[in-house]
Amino acid sequence: MTSKTISIYSAALAAVLMIPAASQAEMSWSHTAWDSDGDMEITDSEFATGFSDSGTYGALDRDGDMALNESEFATGFYSNWDMDDDPRVTEAEYDAGVDRWYGSEYNTPFSDYDLDSSGYIDGREFGEGWDSGYYRQWDVDGDSVLTEAEYSTGVFNNADLDSDQVITVEEEGWFEGWFDGDDIEAEVEEVGDII
Repeated sequence: MTSKTISIYSAALAAVLMIPAASQAEMSWSHTAWDSDGDMEITDSEFATGFSDSGTYGALDRDGDMALNESEFATGFYSNWDMDDDPRVTEAEYDAGVDRWYGSEYNTPFSDYDLDSSGYIDGREFGEGWDSGYYRQWDVDGDSVLTEAEYSTGVFNNADLDSDQVITVEEEGWFEGWFDGDDIEAEVEEVGDII
């Protein structure tokens, strides 16, 4: 065997060994990975563990003080609603974000945010229209910051669409495109401060 052949085999072996690692990284954000007891339902404690492991909270906590202030929270919302990361929120993205986070009871139209009638909401417009009610609701202890537990509980309760205290496979679509700390960190850095 020549050194060239050994190099080719070594490269092929390295590529094969990297496949499970990449698959594992993708699995870490899935319903199956977060469902530690395998019963097809994610409890609040299973969710809290998976959420913590995802790095989402740390990515949103831009100043690293282990507490989300309202600006960090609003920036996270805006980044989440901006599904194509361009960074601006179209009416379709706005409707999806409202439906996902606020539900049908939220009746503020897109045009109330789109102040310049451009057809999209930029960060400044989102900040000017920001509704802090949700933030205050999640801030259970009323200290004007969200701990990781408060944020995780708020997300869990939103995703638990039927309020049965578990997240089923049918409800996992709520999380699509979210819960990858590295991606979120890049997105919120690009957006900057919303309020």
